[in-house]
Amino acid sequence: MEIPGNDFRIKGKTIQDRVKVGDKTATTKSQGGTSSTGGTEQIAISSKAKDIQKATEAVNTAPDIRIEKVDRIKDQIANGNYRVSSEKLAEKVLENIITESKFLG
Repeated sequence: MEIPGNDFRIKGKTIQDRVKVGDKTATTKSQGGTSSTGGTEQIAISSKAKDIQKATEAVNTAPDIRIEKVDRIKDQIANGNYRVSSEKLAEKVLENIITESKFLG
């Protein structure tokens, strides 16, 4: 992207031709354009993109550590009652490997 002075340009033919967000199209106008808002750029964001933004904000504001669960497991370990099913552990490891390979492949 190149922004010399007040002129806004996007490099790359594909991006210049059409910038899509969801099923809506975002358009860019130069200062000589006839934008009804009086600005130089106009972007339309789909409702799907707005939902994704709300979900991202919710995840970012949620606590990273579930204190209740951590305390419960600590108590089980201290009492010698914490057991890990080797079968469930193996399933989760394989599930993670498969998911990562699909993501990377």
